[in-house]
Amino acid sequence: MKILGVIVEYNPFHTGHLYHLEQAKALVKPDLTIAVMSGNFVQRGEVAIIDKCKRSEIAVHHGIDIVIELPLVYAVQSADYFCHGAIHLLNAIGVTDIVFGSESGDIERFKDIACAIKNSPERYNDEVRKAMNQGYRYPDACNQALSKILNKSITTPNDLLGLGYVKEIMEHDYPIEIHCIHRSNDYHETSLQKISSATALRIALKNNQNVKDYLFDMSYYQQLYDQEKLFPFLKYTIMTQNRDQLKNYHLVDEGIENLLKKNIMLYSSHHDFVDSLTSRRYTRTRIQRMLVHILLQNTKANIQEALNTDYIRILKMNDQGQRYLNTIKKKAQKKLVTNLKQHHHPALDLEIKATRLLSLLDQNIYSNELKNIPICKKDQD
Repeated sequence: MKILGVIVEYNPFHTGHLYHLEQAKALVKPDLTIAVMSGNFVQRGEVAIIDKCKRSEIAVHHGIDIVIELPLVYAVQSADYFCHGAIHLLNAIGVTDIVFGSESGDIERFKDIACAIKNSPERYNDEVRKAMNQGYRYPDACNQALSKILNKSITTPNDLLGLGYVKEIMEHDYPIEIHCIHRSNDYHETSLQKISSATALRIALKNNQNVKDYLFDMSYYQQLYDQEKLFPFLKYTIMTQNRDQLKNYHLVDEGIENLLKKNIMLYSSHHDFVDSLTSRRYTRTRIQRMLVHILLQNTKANIQEALNTDYIRILKMNDQGQRYLNTIKKKAQKKLVTNLKQHHHPALDLEIKATRLLSLLDQNIYSNELKNIPICKKDQD
């Protein structure tokens, strides 16, 4: 049985995503297609524009058979963790092939680089550390290491993720065939094009522009989530925490807690506050991810406890997907979870916190997902 896996955020699902899905299916000719998707917070360190249940529903409507959740502990992380979590889950659920979009579209190049890193991990990691000690951001430090070792570079966002997927599969010898499709649009493009980026569409939606030609069903976008609306809660958290408390939170490193305290009262918007923290050392997305973890009060210890997930959370499936899950549930590598009350794990505790936070913007989120979950852990115990 051929099972296609795709790694997505669908924030929002647009014509470019449908093109990628159709091309992936044409390439692999799968019997089943499974997507692993970030939940309500995404890798760039922002709340998704609509909730994961709606995004999952759209995905299944357009050809995905099963949508599983990439846990927040992996989703709101650097590329290495993001790729590890996604590939690990796709392997656990039985995927035989993955297809990803790439600016270069050169799968052999990815394999050559991943093979070289696998064969010389100490040298590669040493070069990355040297570059970071010189003040390079992590993605740039990885590029410096590749340039020194192989005289090659990977600079664009989807190529960096693609290399991460290939590295993960090759490092663990997963029985997964790897394919990539050339990506035709610019990930960072902010204006609407024939095939527009998710970034451009998020901006257009927030500006009330007409995007019905790109998004299929506009009824899903009547209520949009905006990171700016969470800024007062973030501001309060930073104001009321001392420096020692702040530096316990995930990704608060190298004394940046001092800058957080210094700058928090100077800005009235999330965007401007992030600008004030971004530097040669830290990318904007790295800062945004850190702020999400502060907002959720995820400590370094919380994240370490949550990393080794023992479950696969099913967000949405069609009839074909349900039949497949019924055949594997007794022999699956991980417990299949459809309801938060079915299983307890530190990673699911993070999901519950994230959903409670989002319920401050949308009460329906709480009633749909958390209505049977006790507010306090004591109540649950």
